[in-house]
Amino acid sequence: MGLPKKKRPLWRALLSWVIYLAIIGTIVVGMPRFLAWYLQTDSPMAAITSGSMWPVLKQGDLVFIKGVHSKEDIQMGDIVVYQNAKSNTLVIHRVINLNEDTLVTKGDANFTTDDPAAYADVIGKTFNVWGKPLRIPWLGNITIYASSFQKAPTT
Repeated sequence: MGLPKKKRPLWRALLSWVIYLAIIGTIVVGMPRFLAWYLQTDSPMAAITSGSMWPVLKQGDLVFIKGVHSKEDIQMGDIVVYQNAKSNTLVIHRVINLNEDTLVTKGDANFTTDDPAAYADVIGKTFNVWGKPLRIPWLGNITIYASSFQKAPTT
């Protein structure tokens, strides 16, 4: 027969839970703040809510957004996030034309171009790793589901 197990003191169990909750809280609160600082934007993440950027970005993807500070930061072929002035929604589409005061975008799976958008409306562009947008598949579905309970921007 083995020795009976020693019972763990209650204070150690409570301390473990407090530490666990502190770590989770730090991640939940700290990660968006870190990303906002690192990516230089107030909106460091966005959920893809449609199939307009298929196959590069799929509905339900969570993408990371890098801030742009001038029109010189934007190049042809970049995938940008901008505030659509007419519908007051966010759009995530590829730049197909750069004009003096505006840019023209188009979803990769769309047949028509979007109306020109002012450079001032651009929030950022996708954060790329090895030339491709950094995305987390399916994680954006959480945002899409949560926003279904309130009117939220769509892309």
